[in-house]
Amino acid sequence: MQIATRISKIEASKTLQVKEKALQLKARGIQVIDLTAGEPDFQTPKSIAQAGIRAIEDGFTKYTANNGIPELRAHIAQKLNHENHLEYTPEQIIVSNGAKQSILNALLAILNDGDEVILPSPYWVSYPEQIKIAGGTPVIVDTRYHQFKLPAILLQQHITPKTRAIILNSPCNPTGVVYSQSELSELAEVLKKEEIWIISDEIYEKIIFDGLKHFSITGIGNLIEKSIIINGFSKTYSMTGWRIGYAAAPLEVIKAMSKIQGHSTSNASSISQKAVLASFQGLEKEVNKMRLVFEKRRNFIQKQLDSRPYFSYVYPQGAFYFFINISKSFGKRSGDKKIENSVDFSTYVTENYHMVSVPGIAFGANDYIRISFAASQEELESGMQKLIQAMDQIV
Repeated sequence: MQIATRISKIEASKTLQVKEKALQLKARGIQVIDLTAGEPDFQTPKSIAQAGIRAIEDGFTKYTANNGIPELRAHIAQKLNHENHLEYTPEQIIVSNGAKQSILNALLAILNDGDEVILPSPYWVSYPEQIKIAGGTPVIVDTRYHQFKLPAILLQQHITPKTRAIILNSPCNPTGVVYSQSELSELAEVLKKEEIWIISDEIYEKIIFDGLKHFSITGIGNLIEKSIIINGFSKTYSMTGWRIGYAAAPLEVIKAMSKIQGHSTSNASSISQKAVLASFQGLEKEVNKMRLVFEKRRNFIQKQLDSRPYFSYVYPQGAFYFFINISKSFGKRSGDKKIENSVDFSTYVTENYHMVSVPGIAFGANDYIRISFAASQEELESGMQKLIQAMDQIV
């Protein structure tokens, strides 16, 4: 019996090797500091959790409309209008089982076999594999020599007759960079002239620092007819396990995504949909409180990294990650093993210092690692101490 050929095009997780070693250490009773988390470490706000409990107690545990309950889609449309100045109707919204499903639904809806999707690198690990699942070809554009942002001139150079879409992510996972209004305006000027879909992943829009403001390229460039906005509640409200994301797009795209979702998962959890309705009821103070804690943690890690001359990193203006250049460890030895790439380095630190990071190769940048500051202050202090010790030993 054979496996589908499309599976051969999809790469397995490059981080599995490091994760397995961490699990082995934990099984032996060794304390491991895991700084790989892509989720906030706070509890879901109480009002949201209580709304979920009420939904269960009220028996709201059946199927809902495939695209989401009407009141939730109406609230999302209002949010996009009031906060992002984008006019969508509830019919142009689809609620899915997390933003990840929203992205895959969108790609399946717009791509034909062989279509190209421009993807700035470093990128979130699932983007290129989801493009392949949908039959497309990721066109990776290295932004490391452009302050980790895609400049308009580089975008223009990578557009071909096969280009069908571009994925933008601001604030960005894994780098934490945030595109400014002027940077997005320059990209929009290029995209206005092209028949290209824009998938704008804005899942980290509320986790932003230094007094900066989130901008959506859709509004800046008046590109609403070409855009598919991806967002959700996981990061902002610390509810990753509730699995609620959404997309906003032109009606024909939403109808196509609805067909796909209708034959895969159907509606998102009824309980979770009721719960997130509470997020629209004045939770700004709680969201800002979490954001301030993240900013304080970022400042702490920055200070630790700046204490050693061999560290360089991308300064995160949003999200909750540090993308750290560890290339000065390359060519060095740990015992009889030579460190030559990010997997080697992460494995070395895991095995010898019991701190787990994500190798940068997973994001398209093999001379970096990603650590998350969605962890307690105690864990961050211990983790940074271990990372510094690891580098001190070999550099």
